[in-house]
Amino acid sequence: MNIVLVCINNFQEYILDNIQQLINLNHETIYVLTNERFCNLFDKFSEKIKLIAIETLNDSYNFYSRTNLDKSFRNGFWSLTSLRFFYIYEFMKKYDVKDVIHLENDVLIYYNCNEILNFFDKNYIYLPFDTFKRNIASIMFIPSCDILKNILDNYDFSKNDMENFSIIKNKTGLIKTLPIFPKINTTNEEINFVSENFKDFNLIFDAAAMGQYLGGIDPKNDSSNTIGFVNETCVIKYNNYKFFYNVIDKIKKPFLLINNIPFRVFNLHIHSKNLKNFM
Repeated sequence: MNIVLVCINNFQEYILDNIQQLINLNHETIYVLTNERFCNLFDKFSEKIKLIAIETLNDSYNFYSRTNLDKSFRNGFWSLTSLRFFYIYEFMKKYDVKDVIHLENDVLIYYNCNEILNFFDKNYIYLPFDTFKRNIASIMFIPSCDILKNILDNYDFSKNDMENFSIIKNKTGLIKTLPIFPKINTTNEEINFVSENFKDFNLIFDAAAMGQYLGGIDPKNDSSNTIGFVNETCVIKYNNYKFFYNVIDKIKKPFLLINNIPFRVFNLHIHSKNLKNFM
């Protein structure tokens, strides 16, 4: 499995903690797509990662120039969150890279991604949804540049990334969900939706709400202590359940306890950016 991280225009120092966790989990193929001016900031990992300067990639969609998403808030936050997918496409096409796990820079994983490679249907892109209409691309499986192109060809340049993939899922049928909750007996259709494919993985994935509950939200949004935050949109309310950790193979791994049954958590979206606290 190939891991791809993207750090463009704004250097996010916590990406270094993310990379360290990936190395701790014995990932051998880690790509970082970044600005040429940032490349020296990754020197400590020079033998462990492959840096790709975005200036060397094609720009066939011209997304950044064409989008009308806000480019002023936090130095382009909303436009950059979508721009990353277009750079990933160009990278995968140029280097003929397949079977990619893309992580947001504040997302820690707790298992080697090769353990789940065979669970994916490679005709689809996978990412977590926390409602019928909202996705969060905290972790994303991309099997090939061709499938990603079919997705990006339908991308609405006026909508943000949390809206786009839900719309494209319904339009193309090329996107599947990563389960954020175990499949349980419930008549709630939305809970069933966000739990789809649990039987394939026997793991749960964090869109955002688990990491927000355990570690709080981004201090740029709220500088107070927000540990215990309950995401107002996510259909699953994780404060109704208990979390615990076990150290397995020297890695501290989180579990979600539901009716006294422990469920493995594959990743946490550390919205607070304090990744070291969860390693």
